[in-house]
Amino acid sequence: MRISYMQIMNNLMQTGLTVSLAALVPLLLRRVLKKRYPARAVCLVWALLALRLLVPVQLTLPEAPVQVTPRTNYVMQDDRMLFEQAGLPVEQTPARWVTDEQAAALSHAGTSQTTTFNLTAVLLGLWLAGVVISAIRQAVSYGMLKRRLDRTAVSAERADLLDVLASQRSDLGISRKIPLLISPAADCPMLAGFIRPALYLPDENISTADAAFIFRHELTHCRHGDLWLKLLLTAAQCVHWFNPLVYLIVRFAQEDIELACDDAVVRGQNAAYRRAYGETILRSAIAQSRRRQSLVSCFGDDKKTLMRRFEGLFDKSVKKRGAALIVLVALLTATLGGTIAVGTKKDPAEAEARALLMANTFAQAYVDEDTEAFNKYLVPNSENLVDNFTTGAAVYKRYVTKYEPETQTALIVYEYEYDADRMKTWGIEAPVTVGVPYREAMRLHFTGEGNDMLISSMTFEVSSDPFTSDPDNNYLVSSLDDFKLLYANDLGLPDFVSTSDGLTIGSGDPTQAAETLLGHPTQAAETLLGLSPATSQLSGTDIVAPDIIKVTFTFRDNSKVILTMVNQFGQGWLPQDWTDGENAADRSAADLAQQYARGLLHKSGQYIYPILTSEKQQEFISQQYDMTGGTQWTWKFGSSSPSVRDYVLVPTDDDSTYRIICRMDGGGISDVRTGYLVQTTCEDGGRRMISDVTELSDADMTQSELFRLYYSTGLALPSLPDEVGNFSGLPRTDSLTAAQDAFYYFGNPVDGSKASWIADVTQIQSIVRSDIRGGAYIDIVQLTFTDGSDPINVQMEKTGTGYWKPTGIQEDVSAMSGANVLPVSADAFGAISFANLPTLNTGDIIIFNFGSKPVGGVHLVNHLVDAAGRIRYQNMTDDETTLTRTNSGYVYTIPQSVSELLASDLSVPFYHALTLEYTDAQHIRHTAVAAYMTNAMTQPENPPLPSGGYYSDELGCTLKLPQEFRNAVSANINTDGTMTFFVKDTDSVLMTLTAQPISVLKRDFGENWAENYPVPVRPLAERDGLAYFLIYPSDVQYDPADEQAAARYKTLFEAAQRISPEDLALDADPHDTSAYERRNMKDTEHYGDRTTEELLSYLPISDGAYTEGILATLDARYREDKAAFEQALRAADSTAQSLWAQHLAAQ
Repeated sequence: MRISYMQIMNNLMQTGLTVSLAALVPLLLRRVLKKRYPARAVCLVWALLALRLLVPVQLTLPEAPVQVTPRTNYVMQDDRMLFEQAGLPVEQTPARWVTDEQAAALSHAGTSQTTTFNLTAVLLGLWLAGVVISAIRQAVSYGMLKRRLDRTAVSAERADLLDVLASQRSDLGISRKIPLLISPAADCPMLAGFIRPALYLPDENISTADAAFIFRHELTHCRHGDLWLKLLLTAAQCVHWFNPLVYLIVRFAQEDIELACDDAVVRGQNAAYRRAYGETILRSAIAQSRRRQSLVSCFGDDKKTLMRRFEGLFDKSVKKRGAALIVLVALLTATLGGTIAVGTKKDPAEAEARALLMANTFAQAYVDEDTEAFNKYLVPNSENLVDNFTTGAAVYKRYVTKYEPETQTALIVYEYEYDADRMKTWGIEAPVTVGVPYREAMRLHFTGEGNDMLISSMTFEVSSDPFTSDPDNNYLVSSLDDFKLLYANDLGLPDFVSTSDGLTIGSGDPTQAAETLLGHPTQAAETLLGLSPATSQLSGTDIVAPDIIKVTFTFRDNSKVILTMVNQFGQGWLPQDWTDGENAADRSAADLAQQYARGLLHKSGQYIYPILTSEKQQEFISQQYDMTGGTQWTWKFGSSSPSVRDYVLVPTDDDSTYRIICRMDGGGISDVRTGYLVQTTCEDGGRRMISDVTELSDADMTQSELFRLYYSTGLALPSLPDEVGNFSGLPRTDSLTAAQDAFYYFGNPVDGSKASWIADVTQIQSIVRSDIRGGAYIDIVQLTFTDGSDPINVQMEKTGTGYWKPTGIQEDVSAMSGANVLPVSADAFGAISFANLPTLNTGDIIIFNFGSKPVGGVHLVNHLVDAAGRIRYQNMTDDETTLTRTNSGYVYTIPQSVSELLASDLSVPFYHALTLEYTDAQHIRHTAVAAYMTNAMTQPENPPLPSGGYYSDELGCTLKLPQEFRNAVSANINTDGTMTFFVKDTDSVLMTLTAQPISVLKRDFGENWAENYPVPVRPLAERDGLAYFLIYPSDVQYDPADEQAAARYKTLFEAAQRISPEDLALDADPHDTSAYERRNMKDTEHYGDRTTEELLSYLPISDGAYTEGILATLDARYREDKAAFEQALRAADSTAQSLWAQHLAAQ
């Protein structure tokens, strides 16, 4: 775990502050404590505080009541707006002291305009210098004294002194040998030496009586370990040399060490003994001439200390043992340490948001098999980093993530199935089964804080997949806790599976699956849920529904799970509810709402009945009998048509309720939306059940809110076929009528009992993309509602066949970068279509503001896109982050674009789409896209194409063009990725290059699709299920009255018809350098008849292999005649000059 300079400083400040506050108690109450507690207990208090000073780690509570944030950065700049953008208070004088985080935010908001002076490193350097100087001073002082002592010391010769020393050692129980040495370097009797202590005397002119007192005093120091305590105090003083209270602690601790030693010497002695001992101390102090050294034990002392020592000698009062004092100070230190934090306050919500962002990205990597996403948040040099991530034979479908603050880990539960073809590739056979939804739980562990937080490791918890377990089934579900990990979450129990779905269990014969393992409830549960129990027992059937059976599974740890198994229409037993052995089940409202929605989707009451309260079950029984006239029981649930085709779950502010939004069609009716509010309750024992289900209506919320729920919570917008009329029977050749048709059933029941909730549709904006062949049209239409609630804007786009369709909801989002306004639309194509698309650079700031306040931040993804809004690199993002609110809005800084560096051409401008996703307080999901461009330059509209190879990045191919096309034909990339070639400066189409699925072509036009195609085509190649071909116009593309134009068109059209399959080159990888080189070798020969001036004029408008071919030819010209080349270059435009300079610099 990395620790920053600021963390070190914060930890030192926190320990110093908290210990100083705790030390105030023994310091201020010193006289009182001296009368009540022995000096030895006070010494232990000082030792405890010194030890804490030497452990500079903040042991604070997660939510420390007192937060001290140092301001160690001085910001020098005058732009008060930058403070506002960074979310800092705006003061009269912008220059000020700020915290590390504030400085980072300010720098983030104004990279090139902010000057910040950070004192953290300077302060840390000063602290380290002080520590080193203090430590060296103490070490040198002690070392010099010890050296003088050892150099001049001789062994004592007086036998009586040696006898006294031996006697005192025996009385104190000291077994180790302590030599008695005589040294003139000792100005008083002293004990020195940590490993091999020795007792030093200035001379042998001492009475045996004084020697007894002195030796007992110094040996008591040795017995107490006072030299080590002094070393501890000195170390604390060196580390906290800047803290005056620490010096005070050390001073009083030194004094109390002597008092404790005196107390031990005279304990239990009479007044005469105490007086004689005091006189010995006084004589030694008079003889002492030098200042006492801190790392030795000296018998004498200074005047003030002597006075206190004499007071203690004659204090015979009975004192408490001092354990309570030590515990009190320890608790006080711990309490202060837990309640006072120094540094930036840690927001648990931010840690959770960061952890969930990483967990969701990591989990989605399994669904997408995305190597970049898998590695993205792993710590550098992690052993889990991979070059090519794959899930093998498994196809991951969905997952849930949960952050657990107690352990600071994230749990991911995946659901996946095995694919038959992949199993063959990977050589996997039994015991896994195609079609069974398996589960596995994985836990992510993190390291670091804030944006430095990364995934350090992952651990496998449990799985329902027998392939991942060992022979003893140790990784299968073998306890109630394992079961809850996999199934007590929003994924719930597995969805419906049956033989009709092609499920093969056990024997591998689909027709016998239900009869083998699904045919028995116990075997079905063990197979579908991966249970490995010790025993199982059937608990009987439901009286009303005999095809419902409860099975009790007891695991090896004696925990139990009771499963409600339902025989789904006689096709096999499936689990539809569970409880533990105490009849409790912590199923979530989302889980129960999902199961109810499955019942709607499958028209099966068997999903619904087991999860209803007993009261609702009785209502359900009556309802089902009523469906058959009261004579026959049926599990069929809901009407025949329209049928639920898809659904999404939407949370509410109440954890016990959830909403289901359904899309229905059938019976001649398309795209009807409806919603339900599912209410749950906990019955006795803690089992959560569905207590009520009500249909959403405009009586509960506004029509505008209902529209958002129906069309902005995850279900796709209505899909309109390219034909007149669909829902309402109205023609859809204009955007207003198409919008009315798309949302025809909003508030308009299929029985026609009331009118739609849409009062009116008006056009508020229209955009025409003339750069797209045939023109691309976008309209923003406004829907108003009959209840007068807030109108909603919908983006409509015109299809290539002339009909309109909705493509998104226009959100109330603004984006500003300085004076530039970024266009914001429902999708990238809409945003790029605005004429005032701004040009921005790396480091520029964008500030977003939202009409609907985001909850939990705004997820932003920055993609490089083409002119039609399509992502250029599907598995690559330039940035992905979560924006949080500042005072001026949500601030984003444009990063360096990796996608631009990897782009396969030098074409400009580069278009960037910023996709913004967030959820508001009503749990409505919002999506908006802002756009900007980089490296923009003026380009001719529909630039002419010279002959040679034309590379399509969208289709991944190079088309060799006829010589006649040189400077006479232009091309446009259409919204669907196709390319249309037409006569320069006209709308006369020559041909369109496209790629379409062969299966679709054969389905629509038969095996001989090229002959049956409605207009003339020329097949060129087939690969990966796609047919690449040219489409020629069948109608007249020129004015017959204009003979010159007619002749020109006919010449070019004849050249277009001569293009053959040999003229198309497909790339396995459009960005493969070797592929470029092969194309360039073929294309360079076509450039030899062009002048250098022509080649330079084509350079700014070229792309792909065409650019490479031009540069190769220019290289040859440059080497042949440098002077002529430079003359042509001076006459070229600045863009060509810049591109040539870049080319030379790259060589």
